[in-house]
Amino acid sequence: MLKGEIFSHAEAVHRLVRKAETDPGQISRLVSSWQRSLDSYGLDPARPTQPRILTYSELRALQDPMERFLTLTKGALQKLYERIGQAGYVILLTDSRGVTVDYLGNDRDEEELKRAGLYLGACWSESEEGTNGPGTCIEDGQPVTIHKTEHFRAPNTTLTCSAAPIFAPDGKMLAVLDASALFSPDDKSSQALVLNLVKDTARLIEQAHFIDVSRDRWLLRLARHPQYLELEADGMLAIEENGLISLATREARDQFQLRPQKTNLVDVFGVSLEELLRRQSGRSAIQLRGANGDLWYVQFRQPNSPPRSGIVHTKRQSTHLEKFAGKDSQLKKVCERARRLIHVELPFVLHGETGCGKERFAHALHLDGPRANKPFVTLNCAAIPESLIESELFGYREGAFTGAKSKGMQGKVILANEGTLFLDEIGDMPLNLQSRLLRVLSEREVLPLGADRPVKVDVRIICASHRDLNAMVHSGQFREDLFYRLSGVVIHLPAIRDREDLSELVEEVLAEEIRATGIDSVLSPDAKKVLTTYAWPGNLREMHHALRYALSLSEGGMIIPDHLPEGLHRTSERSERTDATDQRTRLEAILQRHDWCIESTAKELGVARSTLYRQMDRLRIVPPWRSASRRDG
Repeated sequence: MLKGEIFSHAEAVHRLVRKAETDPGQISRLVSSWQRSLDSYGLDPARPTQPRILTYSELRALQDPMERFLTLTKGALQKLYERIGQAGYVILLTDSRGVTVDYLGNDRDEEELKRAGLYLGACWSESEEGTNGPGTCIEDGQPVTIHKTEHFRAPNTTLTCSAAPIFAPDGKMLAVLDASALFSPDDKSSQALVLNLVKDTARLIEQAHFIDVSRDRWLLRLARHPQYLELEADGMLAIEENGLISLATREARDQFQLRPQKTNLVDVFGVSLEELLRRQSGRSAIQLRGANGDLWYVQFRQPNSPPRSGIVHTKRQSTHLEKFAGKDSQLKKVCERARRLIHVELPFVLHGETGCGKERFAHALHLDGPRANKPFVTLNCAAIPESLIESELFGYREGAFTGAKSKGMQGKVILANEGTLFLDEIGDMPLNLQSRLLRVLSEREVLPLGADRPVKVDVRIICASHRDLNAMVHSGQFREDLFYRLSGVVIHLPAIRDREDLSELVEEVLAEEIRATGIDSVLSPDAKKVLTTYAWPGNLREMHHALRYALSLSEGGMIIPDHLPEGLHRTSERSERTDATDQRTRLEAILQRHDWCIESTAKELGVARSTLYRQMDRLRIVPPWRSASRRDG
């Protein structure tokens, strides 16, 4: 695009926005969006840079919580692309913040599409790109076509974008579906058919998602004509066993003026769930008259998994926390307590040795909690240079400092908005950044480097550390106010050498490595003995590395001790002596510090008293009172 055209477009944007400010009658949806882009986001319509594209790891952090939803949309996106792809359109599916999480386009045009931002990982929020199809759709929740010079930024004015929102049953925006093209006729009316196809596909995805999330409830499909019940319902209701309507599609909410969780089926159709089930027996559809007098054809689908009263009986699926706990009784208690607390808005702090699975536990908390379909973003405070932690955590605007990316960068806090931010090794966070994190927690906003205005965020924080944060507070290395802000729930994870299910854990990790490598093998009894008697100072991380190493060397489908990492089986043989001595010395020191009080020692270690007694027996630690009684005897 020529420099003169860029500045001409920028001048037109400024002129129309200022004119609308003096003449409110000139304010349209488009001008309102331009005004937000200028005044709320401080963007320059003449900025020549390309749209920002996330790194692979940043993109995966957003895609992972949406995996089930993305799988569900594949067929609909492919069908839409088959209808309009030959005309030069690409299909973008963005999350609720405008990041492209799925994409269909012509591989021959990949480089040109990527430069234009019509690509996987591209960021199309209004706060970054100004007025555009997905971004403006997110702002006001309505379908829109932004055609050519209607785009805010001059480099985007060759594009045409038609976008429609996809909503969750609770009314929150899930995603935006967009069809864009690099080139198109100047007449905006040429995009009317494309916009309608996008709207129809978005509605299809929305209904498919509704059916999916309602799989554990009775589903009532509604149509004004019976022949359309199987094809496309005019509305759907998800119903609990007590007849309460827990979820409703947008059409049903509007039609019946529903308040989900507060409206009963009897209030809408004058009959109970039991009566409807009796009347539908043996029939594909029945007629019902709504409270407003309209006649509806309805069809039921029973739940796929067990309702609470047991109308249907199927096996309950294990939670992610239950899978993490395995068969270890103490860890089961820890996970059960965490499962009950995850639905309360409290921050978590996880303590445990390096490699014991703190990040996996945090991810399980996220997946079992109320934010499961939102981002799970991680940052290891010990793995990033101190000079970079601030920009990684809080982000920065373009030109914030020498060497900054030309388009700025969203920090981890903003990427985790509405989801979970896992801060590993929080004890390594510099003191000056601890105060900024405290502000995020207390004021629920973050100020990127170089920005004038803070950004509102809603983030659940889970922290982890192998260090004693309480001791760090007393030594002045960690802020006391931040410590108490973070320590809503404190969880101690055991080292894997102290788990009762170590044998099963070895088999589980082996199965994971077999899936990852494609190498199928089994453990010989001797190799299994080595693995279950080794002390595992590196915990799960070390175990994964050891078993991947062994799989790579195994032949004939069996792992023997010689296939294990060099020294592992020799270390195991002397673990009763060397490692046990170290463990014994460490444990005796803790016991002595607590005057051999079993209860307070177990509390510090985060284990049950029975577990502590087992450790003492294994390490041949005899309490003073027991040794005294033996001498007396």
